[in-house]
Amino acid sequence: MVQLFRNKSYSGIVLLALLFLVVHANFFMHAPEITKPTHSGFFEVIIQQYIQPLPDIALFLIYALLVLFQAIRFNIALNNAHMFQQQGYTTGMAYILLTGLLPQWNYISAGLLVNSFIIWIFVKLIRLYNNPSPKTLLFNIGFITGAVILCYHPTVIFILVIFFALLVVRPFRLAEWLVLLLGVILPYYFTAAILFITNQTNLIKGILPHFKIAWPLPFPTYWLSITIAYAILLLLFSFYYWQLHVNRMVIQIRKNWMIVLVFLLVILISPFVFAYAGLTAAFIWIIPLSAFFANYFLYPNKTLLPNLFFWLALALVFYNNWFINKI
Repeated sequence: MVQLFRNKSYSGIVLLALLFLVVHANFFMHAPEITKPTHSGFFEVIIQQYIQPLPDIALFLIYALLVLFQAIRFNIALNNAHMFQQQGYTTGMAYILLTGLLPQWNYISAGLLVNSFIIWIFVKLIRLYNNPSPKTLLFNIGFITGAVILCYHPTVIFILVIFFALLVVRPFRLAEWLVLLLGVILPYYFTAAILFITNQTNLIKGILPHFKIAWPLPFPTYWLSITIAYAILLLLFSFYYWQLHVNRMVIQIRKNWMIVLVFLLVILISPFVFAYAGLTAAFIWIIPLSAFFANYFLYPNKTLLPNLFFWLALALVFYNNWFINKI
């Protein structure tokens, strides 16, 4: 089955759409749920006021179109950046499988919306190397990041990723760092200015990220423990095949992979320092995890074990979303 996603052809997009229908077959019984408000930014306001009242079919289409767009866009971005030694749709396949792995990732949430913008920022980050107009690009990266933080507060830790990317991709130039910082600050500056002009300064505190350090999971259930063990084991296998091939790549691609690695390490703490957002804050994990998982689904010559992991993922998706209560 994995072999079908190793080919770079337009049929891969059709296969991704069919895979989505299999992974999220539970939506044919009930529409995606809406997350409860956690006061995490403007995206939650949009979800509660404009998306929640929509009919079930509209909720299904919103979720489906967002996930498919993100999976395909991220897959194409990695292919265009030559992040793999051979191109295919294994990144998109891993992305869609992961969206069904936890029940909370089946929700329409701010995390779902924000992934589209995180992927957009990542596409810009991998264009930094030898870019002829770095300041313009850096300002755009910073501005989008600042706007994303306004819309979903748990993404504030993504600031660490964009500054790390600047550190490893380009030689140090103070002006470039200041341009990036200015871009991050401006969305907040404009928002605060509007609130000041309209005499709503009491709302300024609400647009600032707030932290709550706690364990975001309840006591692990049997099947949740199996799901976590599956993801960790697949990540270990993926790291093995990734390190076998990354050293053979040119320095630009190795630096891009370092950005993905730091992205994963930084974003892993998100549900723990923003515990009020729950596991929906972990939806952002799907982006770097799918990039690494793609290595294991793409590189092994013998496909027995990759196929086994594929079918195990479908089994976990099926059981977690059909037979157990949402945690």
